[in-house]
Amino acid sequence: MSKRRYAIYTAVSLVLPFALLGLLELGLRVARPDGGLRLFQKAAFVRGDYLVASRSVGERWFGGVRNAPAPPAEPFARAKPERAFRVFVLGESTTAGFPYPRNGTFSRLLRDMLTDALPGDSVEVVNLGVAATNSFAMLDMAREIVAQQPDAVLVYAGHNEYYGALGAASRVEIPGGAGAVRLYLRLLRFRTVLAARSALTALTGRRGEADTDLEAASLMEILARDREVPLGGERYAAGLRQFETNLGALVRAFTREGIPIFVGSLVSNLRDQPPFASRTNRLPNGAAAVFDSARAALAGGDSVSAARLFARARDLDVVRFRAPGEFNEVIRRISRATGATYVPVAEAFERSSPAGVPGSELLLEHVHPNRAGYALIGRVFFDAIVASRLLGGGVDSSRLRPLSEYAARTTLTAFDERIAHHLVRTLGSRWPFVPVERQMDYRGTYVPADLLDSLAFDVSRGAPWEPAKLRLAADYERRREYDSAAAEYAGLARDAPFFEEPLRLLARALTLGGREAAADSALRRAVAIRPTPEALAQLGAAAVKRRELGEAITFFRRSLALAPNQPEVLYQLSLTYGMANDIPQARATAAQLQRLSPGYPGLADWLASLGF
Repeated sequence: MSKRRYAIYTAVSLVLPFALLGLLELGLRVARPDGGLRLFQKAAFVRGDYLVASRSVGERWFGGVRNAPAPPAEPFARAKPERAFRVFVLGESTTAGFPYPRNGTFSRLLRDMLTDALPGDSVEVVNLGVAATNSFAMLDMAREIVAQQPDAVLVYAGHNEYYGALGAASRVEIPGGAGAVRLYLRLLRFRTVLAARSALTALTGRRGEADTDLEAASLMEILARDREVPLGGERYAAGLRQFETNLGALVRAFTREGIPIFVGSLVSNLRDQPPFASRTNRLPNGAAAVFDSARAALAGGDSVSAARLFARARDLDVVRFRAPGEFNEVIRRISRATGATYVPVAEAFERSSPAGVPGSELLLEHVHPNRAGYALIGRVFFDAIVASRLLGGGVDSSRLRPLSEYAARTTLTAFDERIAHHLVRTLGSRWPFVPVERQMDYRGTYVPADLLDSLAFDVSRGAPWEPAKLRLAADYERRREYDSAAAEYAGLARDAPFFEEPLRLLARALTLGGREAAADSALRRAVAIRPTPEALAQLGAAAVKRRELGEAITFFRRSLALAPNQPEVLYQLSLTYGMANDIPQARATAAQLQRLSPGYPGLADWLASLGF
């Protein structure tokens, strides 16, 4: 073979595989234009052009796992409104609001505060928290978030750097270190790589083995069992480098686009969470011994030594479901170097805790806050945004309310608290909270006490939240506990602000409970979302009771415009015209009703009074 032919042969041999891969990639994209694991997709359940986080995006970080964690479903406008303040919130299970339903997230409380502070703007706070992920996932989402033109990005994350998916000590890992993980995640943008991964998963049977509800307590065991991370060891150092490298890259991805980023320091339960179940922790001078010394110092009134020892016990804990203290140093260092805003979340918890040591007053178990704790996180981020002057001179501080009022606006009910209770109990009955040999099957042995408890228990095991709240609210109505029913409907309305039905149900419960003014307000909100004949007719009847006849006539006419064949509404409209002394319209409407329903109760007498 001549040199020329050999060169051509070599070039073709090198190029052909890439050309074939390119054609395959193109074919896959044409065949499935909506395929791939995009972060955002069209919100099909909302009228209008809105985007929402994809339910399948979690498969990027949990290959071969069904029911992978995903961000909360929070729609936002595809085309950013002219006067909009748009915020994306990144993080892990705490950012996602675990163990509460979606209304319990600190991002929604922050949205309420921003809405009050910026009354003339459209405020969007989009929560992208994903349980069991870490800085790899957040960095992986950065480019797609930048494309949505955020005015700010908030980060509260770091507890999952070791055991979260693809983390330094996780069983869901990629060989080759953090650089290999980042390369792998970039390659997943290609459909051919996704297809190859799916084929490999099918061949190895990993999908069947990993088929699990990743919010179950057993997730901690799946990701971390037998992977201890001693302080200062190789894995510990790898996790620290991973966090610092990824967080630095994440911050720079936004700051170089001129997008302000706020990074919160990490808080964990120091006082009331003993070191996790591990023989290493129970060795002399191990985490358990230091924790006992901390408790003794606190009991003796030495709060300074107690705080130092509690922090030391956390850092010595070889089961790393709590970020070590060095992580907050990383956050401070990166904030100083990049211009990110450091948000003192941990410091706020310390100021709000007895002896300055966070415990059960604000935290449910090792890292997840209770309702008061989540409210505090929201407030600290809000204060940081205001202090940064990002909001300019448009802040109306007179409209802001006490933190307790914003916490109440979350609309979390006893039912929602019971869901959280069952999730925490499930978590606490298994490793790493107890040794493997002392684990309990909480879900397999618990017997619910009543309907509320039974529904909450079902939701904690994965049943849908919305139907459970509807069923409980209907039971409250049946028992004439109208305030309790209204509270459940209010929670549904808050969670689904694009839907009018929860507001109509809320108005019904409020009306039955004698709270007519609140019912009227709920109905008006429902009509503003989507007018329905029923809601408009109810508003008309309420206006008649208030003797606001002009408004009543308007509502009745709007109802009939949507559904003309409503005998009751026609009758009420004719009566209202009569009360307003508009006899011609009263007669015309009564005649229309006679043609539609000649035997309508009371119509004959009304016609007679009108002179027919």
